[in-house]
Amino acid sequence: MWQAWSAFSITAIAWGVVQNAWPAETPSEPVEVEEVRVTGEATGSLTSSSPEESAKQKQQVPGGFTIKGAEEMKLGRASNFEDLLQRAPGVFAQSENGGEISKISIRGSGITAEDEPLGVMFLLDGLSYTYGDGEAILEDVDVSALSRAEIFRGAAAFKYGPLTLGGAINLVPFTGYDAAPFQSRIEGGSFGYLRTNATSGAVEGPVDEFASVSFRLRDGFREHSRENTEILFADVGYKLSEQIENRFYLTLNRTDRQLPGGLTKSEMEEAPSRANPLAIAQDWNKQWEHIRLADKLSIRTDEIQFDVGVFWFYLDLTDRGFFFTRLPGGNRRGLFEQFRRQPEFR
Repeated sequence: MWQAWSAFSITAIAWGVVQNAWPAETPSEPVEVEEVRVTGEATGSLTSSSPEESAKQKQQVPGGFTIKGAEEMKLGRASNFEDLLQRAPGVFAQSENGGEISKISIRGSGITAEDEPLGVMFLLDGLSYTYGDGEAILEDVDVSALSRAEIFRGAAAFKYGPLTLGGAINLVPFTGYDAAPFQSRIEGGSFGYLRTNATSGAVEGPVDEFASVSFRLRDGFREHSRENTEILFADVGYKLSEQIENRFYLTLNRTDRQLPGGLTKSEMEEAPSRANPLAIAQDWNKQWEHIRLADKLSIRTDEIQFDVGVFWFYLDLTDRGFFFTRLPGGNRRGLFEQFRRQPEFR
């Protein structure tokens, strides 16, 4: 009898606990809540790789690969590509006058270049910056407009084609996403050296824009070596969607440089700063104007990575050097006087 009452009591208590724990019925009528809208903006460009994407290539490139950022260059002098590429493993850069890069060699390739870099492929955001003859005039690129340089040594550059065994250097410019709203820099030095630069970047909805203007003046260490260079670079990107972006590039450059000519060893030891007498008499100089337009379309999805681009440039180069003569009446003619007016479209 006691066991029966005990079993009944335990059953009653358990039933009461279950009833108290049973959730209350939800109201049948819907409850209105305040609308919440979540929006976001893209954090980077699709056409121009981010620093994080460049860093990932160190695990993806089965060979020599180095990234040289502009931050390191700007700790000191930031005048040319020799400053940007200094201390890069396997890379040798040489300037013949402190401003113009005459050769860039990767693992010995292009070491015999004379007046312009040869044997190394140069690209701007993956689009070729090398001329049809294999040379590249790097002074047409404003080094202050570059975020970093991606250096592919040897066969690691095959991602840009089978003719890049000598290596490749992909120059990545700033965009509105990673550039400061406004930044300026002034450099000065001996022998009348002065370089000024101003950059600006912004993002407005699907549009981002970046622009850089640079001026360089110098009298030069030697006689008859004065130079005046002006460079404008700009790029504008437009995101058609979160997976599609188009970017337009503009480069304008004008350079006027006097050439001092060569000296014999005895002349150099006696007065290294003087110019070749003929250089002054015949006004040896190098002048050029350069215009480059480019456009790149990029598509990025989980399954697709697609890039296509086109560029056009115009170069007007006049190089008056050793074999230069002055004809009667003031007309001038040179055996090696070059007038390269070569528009090119790819």
